[in-house]
Amino acid sequence: MEYNFESDIKFLTGDKALRKSINEINNIGCRRIMLICNDITERVGQLSDMLHQFNKELNIVSSYKRVGEIATVNDCEKVLREYKSEDCDSILVVGRKSAVAVAKAVKIMLKDDISFMSNYRTCSVNNISSIRIPLIVVPTNLASGTEASNFVRVYDTDNNQIFEFNTPFAQTNLIVLDPIMTDTMPPRVFAASGLYSLAMAVLSLSKTKDVRPLAKVYAVTAINLLTENLKKAILQNAARQYRFKLLLATVLAGYAYWQTPKDILSELADTISDRYRISYRNIFCILFLRYVNKHHWPKDFDMNALITLIGDNDYLAVSENTKKDNQNSKTQSSDNTEINCEKEEDKNDENKNVIRDSVNGYYARTKKYVNYIDRLRDLGVKQSDFTDIASSVISMHKEDKEEYTYSFITELLEESF
Repeated sequence: MEYNFESDIKFLTGDKALRKSINEINNIGCRRIMLICNDITERVGQLSDMLHQFNKELNIVSSYKRVGEIATVNDCEKVLREYKSEDCDSILVVGRKSAVAVAKAVKIMLKDDISFMSNYRTCSVNNISSIRIPLIVVPTNLASGTEASNFVRVYDTDNNQIFEFNTPFAQTNLIVLDPIMTDTMPPRVFAASGLYSLAMAVLSLSKTKDVRPLAKVYAVTAINLLTENLKKAILQNAARQYRFKLLLATVLAGYAYWQTPKDILSELADTISDRYRISYRNIFCILFLRYVNKHHWPKDFDMNALITLIGDNDYLAVSENTKKDNQNSKTQSSDNTEINCEKEEDKNDENKNVIRDSVNGYYARTKKYVNYIDRLRDLGVKQSDFTDIASSVISMHKEDKEEYTYSFITELLEESF
């Protein structure tokens, strides 16, 4: 078990974590529990058995098991009414991203003492509260990374609107990761989880503002877990421990990524996912593969963390020789300011090349083991919609940012198509 003092989140991980979580849930004061699940949970034998065990040993006084692919306002308001009518005191989530989002939204609404999500159109989240509502999350095999974040996205399907929150009051208190939860994961899910975790971890390492120190630690840990376990998880499908490491990597990378401000990739992925009602995860991975060639990576990017992704000895040898060449060049030009500036630019280019080669190599090696979607067109995205997609993202930003321009976004979309 690991305790995260920075964000007050407990991670209960490893073999029999689900069994141990029952005592932990009781210990944090959960006496009348509201259970929230996705609509497919009871149709999966493994999950159904686990829910039956929870029902036997925990005081679950109410359940809502109808959350679909997206978290809707209707879901949130129904859960809220049920929570209040049964006088619940805590929330247990077993399921995917949408179920987690509903639970977090309900926790915010309870704290603000509102009954309708539409009230947030005229007011903001109250950041002062003494209400304590424990939230326990058990991610299924399709972990999203948002389990450990404070970010919430809920859809008003009746009015075609979206509510977004990013507040400490959406915080999860306990995350339970048990290897048994990965038993239904097919190889394509391994690949998607691995690539998605990689994207979130690398992007979080590139952030320089408003970054929590622990986020960097989790990002590096996620990269190491991916490097050591993705290939084994795909090729050795029966090896539960490798699948579990991928689940853990996704949650850790998600924590790291969602603790930093939203970037162009998350906003584009959200916009496209909303428009076509398709997988956010797949869109994010596809965009990230082309984004590494366009982004201006910071000078202080932690290359040591990323270099582990390369894996092949010939790449590592090239990287080591390049480092030596750069060091020799710096020594020879120490008295020449202009040459130093040129070498600094060369170093930045070299860093960009290493990042690009590492990510491209990782994607390519993964595709040797399992076929995954790597083009927007294969998801049903239409090239004719790129203008509307770019305009929609740009309209949300008044400040000038290099990556929030029409040309940057459309080029990225075209290259990903």
